[in-house]
Amino acid sequence: MLGLVIDVARVEERLILSALREKFGQVYVIDVGSEPIGLGVAETELGLAVIRPISMLRALYSASFLEALGVHCINSSETIMYSGDKILSYTRLLANKLPVPRTVLAFSKGAALSAGSELGYPLVVKPPLGSWGRLVTRARTPMELEVFLAHREAAKAPHQRVVVMQEHVETRGRDIRCLVVGDGVLGCIERVARNGEWRSNVALGAETKPYKITGELEDLALRAAMSVKGFFVSIDLFETSNGFLVNEVNAVPEFKGFMRATGINPAMVLAEKLYQEYRK
Repeated sequence: MLGLVIDVARVEERLILSALREKFGQVYVIDVGSEPIGLGVAETELGLAVIRPISMLRALYSASFLEALGVHCINSSETIMYSGDKILSYTRLLANKLPVPRTVLAFSKGAALSAGSELGYPLVVKPPLGSWGRLVTRARTPMELEVFLAHREAAKAPHQRVVVMQEHVETRGRDIRCLVVGDGVLGCIERVARNGEWRSNVALGAETKPYKITGELEDLALRAAMSVKGFFVSIDLFETSNGFLVNEVNAVPEFKGFMRATGINPAMVLAEKLYQEYRK
């Protein structure tokens, strides 16, 4: 039996459910936002589950629990863990020799200010966990960095007091998102930040348009996906005068903007790939 794990039924999850039903017939939906995992008999009968909660922790724990019951998850708990935590994600990218923005970790205010002096200003400051550009800040001066650090020191969760600091890569408010399904790159889009916004997240109003896949771009996207053992992931990259830099890997990729720009429905491609590889 095939399962789909969700916590919010967004457009993407509805499209995935429809595509999976078209290919596989019955699909068992687990809404972890309102029901537990582990009490039903159906979970033990699942052979494959597509993991789609918005919450990184819900996705991670759901996949890990189902894997303990013998369910094969797309994406796996390992993929979700290494993609969902920016620090762990960069360790995988760096270990696999992928080009990334210069990145340092700071566990205290003093360490962060020292890193700021070394990296230079402006610089980008991120929390380890988070999506849609939330809490991603550009510090243009040491004073701005101190203000941000004061807010971070007040965070209740210890991991949110850890600071990811990066060189500021001049992108003119643009980045590239590539969608990987299985062993291929489905396509790439360019995301352009709205006026007055430097972050190019679609959730923050960025526009999208198709972006031609080059050999270099395809190689980087596939290598980035492989670094976290991802089956269905999106890769965010910056284009610079010296080539591309890999910025993030997303294990529960949104694709509304991708569909608008390319006309491709990733849910149908995902369902077909899963049918080819996992049907019994």
